Amino acid sequence: MFVKKLPLATSAVVVATLALTAGCGSGGGSSSEDGKSGVAIGKGMAKLPVEPSPSPTPTPTPTPTDDPSDTPTGGTGLVTPDAKMGPCGWDSSSMPYADVKITNSSSTTQYYSIFVGFTDKDDKVVTSGIASDAAVPGNGKKTVKVKGFLPDSSKKAKTCRITLATKSATKN
Repeated sequence: MFVKKLPLATSAVVVATLALTAGCGSGGGSSSEDGKSGVAIGKGMAKLPVEPSPSPTPTPTPTPTDDPSDTPTGGTGLVTPDAKMGPCGWDSSSMPYADVKITNSSSTTQYYSIFVGFTDKDDKVVTSGIASDAAVPGNGKKTVKVKGFLPDSSKKAKTCRITLATKSATKN
């Protein structure tokens, strides 16, 4: 009798194919209750077709508003109408500055904290500056110089803007 030996790779494929087909149940995969114990590939598989579950309903997100949801603290608002932007420039050490003119609308001394942003031509922040607890007498006027935190030797800052100005009857 003539017996031809198959290469090892071909033998492995034939054995794997026989093992798969021998272990399969009628539904294409061996179920755990059919008693064949077959091949692990069929164990625990769901029967097809699988019914899709309904997609979750997205919860609507509230429309954003510009109205603050909380009451500002430390003053009467984020930018008090008592503060007006004056001229801006650079001092001798290339530090940008802004002169903020304050007119105290109260009859008692008020303390002002002012935050100024210095921006370039594209409205990107170059640096910022702050003046804190500047006392202004009742119904008085005062100019407060707010200096930038970082020097601007190339003079990129083109505009200055009050981004926060609060007033309080007490020092913060």
